[in-house]
Amino acid sequence: MVALALRWGYAFWLYLSLGNAGLMGTDSYNYLGSTRAFVVEISKGAVHGWRWLGLDPFIMPLMTWLVALHVMAFGALAPLTYVLCQGALDALTCVLIYGIALEFNPRFALPAAGFAVVNSTQIVLSGFVYTDTPFVFFVSIVLLACVRWMREPSWRWVLVIGAGLAGAAMFRILIVAWVPALLIFLLVIRIFMGFSRVHLMQLIAAAAVFGIAIGTLTLRNIKEYNAFALTPQSGMHLNWWIVPLIKEARDGTPWARGMEEMLKRTRERFGPQSLNPFVESRRNTQVAMDELKTYGIAPIAKAWLFGAAINMGSPAVILSPPVATLPRVGFYETTGATLTEKVWNFLFRSSSATYALILATGVLALACVRVVQLVGLFALLRRENRNIGVLLLLAGWCGFILLLNGPIASPKYRLPMEPAFNILAGAGIVAIYRRKSKAGT
Repeated sequence: MVALALRWGYAFWLYLSLGNAGLMGTDSYNYLGSTRAFVVEISKGAVHGWRWLGLDPFIMPLMTWLVALHVMAFGALAPLTYVLCQGALDALTCVLIYGIALEFNPRFALPAAGFAVVNSTQIVLSGFVYTDTPFVFFVSIVLLACVRWMREPSWRWVLVIGAGLAGAAMFRILIVAWVPALLIFLLVIRIFMGFSRVHLMQLIAAAAVFGIAIGTLTLRNIKEYNAFALTPQSGMHLNWWIVPLIKEARDGTPWARGMEEMLKRTRERFGPQSLNPFVESRRNTQVAMDELKTYGIAPIAKAWLFGAAINMGSPAVILSPPVATLPRVGFYETTGATLTEKVWNFLFRSSSATYALILATGVLALACVRVVQLVGLFALLRRENRNIGVLLLLAGWCGFILLLNGPIASPKYRLPMEPAFNILAGAGIVAIYRRKSKAGT
């Protein structure tokens, strides 16, 4: 209830201060516009067959359906009501985090959940019409079900794993690449802890539940776009973001200029943009891969490490509309001869003194949080071996997110890792409190 009150209070404050614009990020307008077109098509009776999965293949079906319900029920208030719905989901995510932490140690559970309740990354991102908060809700379901299944395998938990993975994928397709590694990991854990044929059948059932959802989406794309693929996002992601950011790490070329160069090369090579988004995605992939072949390993590793550091160290408050809209130069537009100089200029040579103060304060606060979480990690590692499997699960998930996001730096891309970070914070709080108690006695 406290989590819900904080998230709803934040959402109402944004709405009363800025109107619908306070709840909208860059991608929000696309989500809302596409969904409103979908609702219009429904009202005309023009939606049939595969079109029920949505009009835009960039947007996953569950996102389309959830926003559509709010558009149909609340009209112009849809951004607000959708964000309030997200607040409720994120409050439930706090409860799921409590359940995961409980599997480590009952003493960690309440502090971990309490930290999730006040987690600024969760609160700020729950205030946008985005896919991130529902995605993390389903990821938390998966993590809790995996932990319970590792402790005591059952058909109930394995079906929850499959359904949770399907739900997460129907909001953000990025989880698909993690699923094979997850199922193999769970199989290996059971081999070490005691394996039977039933365990293998259970994991196959989880894969089947997940596969039905993914297979449906793939069939839609084959029929509608003649593409054996899940999403057309990958090519644009690679060509517009990954390659320019690696180029910036290599020779200092600003991201904006690098992206313009890649767009120009794509148009020069293939001509006008294709109406089929999957064709355009393949074109972008080809141009990006040709460019990447000219780079060495060093700039790629540098870009990835730099992006991971920014994702881990940037405070979520800078995404909040009242802060984000302060007149200033954005991070990707900030200049610098090196990546380090660019960060320095962004932090300490901002065109807005207010923004610089908020950013510096947020970075300092987040650094303190990271120290507490590091203490929690050591505390969990010192405990009995029964926690090793769960720790590996959480570490594998965080590593996957960092690897997938690569050099793209924003607190937004850290959100999927927050369930694990909250648990580390809870363990750290308990460890510090116990140490202080022993010192006092």
